[in-house]
Amino acid sequence: MKYLLIIFFSVQLLAQPFEEQVLKYLQKEFPEYQKIEIQLHQNFSSDDKIEIDYTRNINLSKGIVFIPVIATKGKKTSASVVSIKVQLFKKLLVANKDYEKKELLNISGFEEKVLDVTRLNGNPVSVDFAVLNYRAKTFIKKDEILFEEKIEKIPLISSGDKVSAEVRNGNVVVKTDAFARQQGGAGDMIEFISSSNKIFKARIIDATKVVVE
Repeated sequence: MKYLLIIFFSVQLLAQPFEEQVLKYLQKEFPEYQKIEIQLHQNFSSDDKIEIDYTRNINLSKGIVFIPVIATKGKKTSASVVSIKVQLFKKLLVANKDYEKKELLNISGFEEKVLDVTRLNGNPVSVDFAVLNYRAKTFIKKDEILFEEKIEKIPLISSGDKVSAEVRNGNVVVKTDAFARQQGGAGDMIEFISSSNKIFKARIIDATKVVVE
């Protein structure tokens, strides 16, 4: 009868072919990482046969990856889970200068570096991120990774700005003047108030035009 067994490794090294299988499997499952390093251990006998079970889901948590396997010893086969320590490396944007709060970001102010992100807290931006549309939300220190939490869109519209709000109904477009109640950048949905004091939300197209969706 098959049963679930979690195998925690404690003694160095599984067979080399299995290690290669694991590494290829991880690279396929997590293509967003530039490099993956693994550390394998074992606490079962060398005559055990371990094969990856591709029909079940892999699980990654805090530097440990749990890989479903089929373990065979003699005539006995069991569904198992192998725990493997991993290090994950990803290409990120890193500041090469200090950025003060509200300072506009620029491409030359960042460089790409491949870093260990295994236990990284926060949400780093991708290397193709459009930094020119953003500014520093808080102080960003030189050599610091660029996180989503540290930046904000450059506002095209500030609170109190007058805009032209469009309401579309098929081929009919109705325009009215309105005033922003919040600040926002291109594509943001923010609140406006009409000349008749009606509050509504609209998406920012540019500094003078918004569209009610």
